[in-house]
Amino acid sequence: MAALGGNRVESVLLVRSAFGEIHELAWVRALRDLGIQVELFDTHSNVPANLAGRMEQRYLVGPHIGRVNRMVIQRARETGPDVVHFYQGHHYTIETIDSIARISFASGLHNDDPFGRPDRREYRLLLKALPKYDGYHVNRECNLAEAAAYGVKRARVLMMYYIPWLHYPCSLTAQEQVEFGSDLVFAGHMEPDLRVECLSGVMRAGLRCRIFGGEPEWKSVLPRDAYESMRPIRHARGADYRRALCGSKIGACFFSKWNRDQYTTRSWEIPACGVFLLSERTAAMQEFYNEGKEAEFFGSPEEFIDKARFYVSNAAARMRIATAGYARVIASGNDIYSRMRKWLADVADWRSEKQLKN
Repeated sequence: MAALGGNRVESVLLVRSAFGEIHELAWVRALRDLGIQVELFDTHSNVPANLAGRMEQRYLVGPHIGRVNRMVIQRARETGPDVVHFYQGHHYTIETIDSIARISFASGLHNDDPFGRPDRREYRLLLKALPKYDGYHVNRECNLAEAAAYGVKRARVLMMYYIPWLHYPCSLTAQEQVEFGSDLVFAGHMEPDLRVECLSGVMRAGLRCRIFGGEPEWKSVLPRDAYESMRPIRHARGADYRRALCGSKIGACFFSKWNRDQYTTRSWEIPACGVFLLSERTAAMQEFYNEGKEAEFFGSPEEFIDKARFYVSNAAARMRIATAGYARVIASGNDIYSRMRKWLADVADWRSEKQLKN
């Protein structure tokens, strides 16, 4: 349905529940660059960082959880935005979303998969509140039917993205190369899947492998020799994440089985940094890139290790694919500005539907 002219989105109250600059903070900048008036309500800054506050964040119950629910309703009443958008929205109750939908257009999105997890404790408020959202975006096709089953009236897919001001080719200083340089890098969380065998196998094949992420989690699953070779393991965010990618010959991409991923932000970020992408093979990835020309894929630890060894040793082939992958991602429309244009168009359509229904 084409959006009615009066339903163009011009102002947004964006409610933050995630962490990291690739989430709400990136939305704020991109939407403002597109001419949208955006105000950020930061849930975390209104819950103390002490033990009691952390327990409230974990279990989503307590005086500060009630307080942020009251605060966001009051903020919406004061500012009267076209849209109140809840990014993740873990903290917000069905009563709050119902109140927001009476004031403005209540929009939501979750970048993870709240439907497929066996332990849904952190999603319990969100899942209960879903029927009250006016429109909801998911990152995965499989979530559309699941969202509908939870009572979502309007749902569409909004895929993740790369961020042009964060993800681009860069040269490292000699000191940065010491700190970040590697033959192969993986920057991401631990899951007990083939990534452990792949990364350990590359290290044992004689390549310099680096992991950036949470050290306790990785230490708990890596074989001792692999852990000792790759330590220190630490998080790399923002500019450090870019340096970690650009300092490596190969960027590895694994997909979360917890989130049922067929692609991830790394699918765009690694090529956008001009780095050779070695990714798990999925149907989605085979649509995004020409295998062997714009990226390389693997389906087993053996294939991962073989391809890593080959491309580390063959710079010309590696650079040819990295260059083609960079060109593909830049031309692909998988940047945050393209996603924000789609989000604005979807919400304008939904606002028109809501208006007609009312």
